[in-house]
Amino acid sequence: MSKTTAAAARHLANLLAAEDALTAAAREEARATRAATRATARVLKARTLRTEARQAARTAERTGKGIAVATRRLAAREARLAELVDAARARKAEATTARRARRAAERRVERIARRAALAATRSVEKIAATLGEATLTPAPEADPVLPADELPAVEDIEAHAARYAELDAQAKTYAKLADAEKTWLRQLPTGAFGRVVITRTPGRSVLDGAAVALAYTARGEVPPRKATRTTFKCDARALLEALATPDTDTLTLTA
Repeated sequence: MSKTTAAAARHLANLLAAEDALTAAAREEARATRAATRATARVLKARTLRTEARQAARTAERTGKGIAVATRRLAAREARLAELVDAARARKAEATTARRARRAAERRVERIARRAALAATRSVEKIAATLGEATLTPAPEADPVLPADELPAVEDIEAHAARYAELDAQAKTYAKLADAEKTWLRQLPTGAFGRVVITRTPGRSVLDGAAVALAYTARGEVPPRKATRTTFKCDARALLEALATPDTDTLTLTA
């Protein structure tokens, strides 16, 4: 197993454990919320009973009958209400703690899920590349080359190579300068500045190669691959050094 695949498997295992923890946290939050709701309902009912006991005590005081009984009932219900209030506060605190634990578990699942998705994408890309390289791909487009009997003289080849090297160096220099100017101009907002007009158009969309590889791999198919054109290089450094250095033999003959 490669390091990429092992990392993906490790992240997936961590994700499963985090999802189990999230499920347990959600269940605990639901239980704590139900307990807090029941405790709040008991407090509301106890307050109603205390109110009734207070009214009965006032009536007893006005009539002078059953004062002791009414007083004891009011004291008992006030004590019971105090107990239920303390219990409701405890249940509410437990529900708050459970809610925070569930949110933390959700954030952990999201964090591990992003890591697992990234690791899985890298693993699929590597597998897809390996499978694609193992399968036959169309031959790349070949450059049309001259046959041996139609090759130009060496002097013509060297002249073209020297011109190419000079123009290529100039193009790279100008491209760097143009990129620097473009970077400076991109700081400007859209609008007209004298005779200069700055506009911006939406960029084009680019095919997501990783998503395509994932889709093909999920179906058990090998992602299609296309061979690129061969890289062409013309090394004229020796020619340029010779042109830059005077030929001593030629100078001697000339003299």
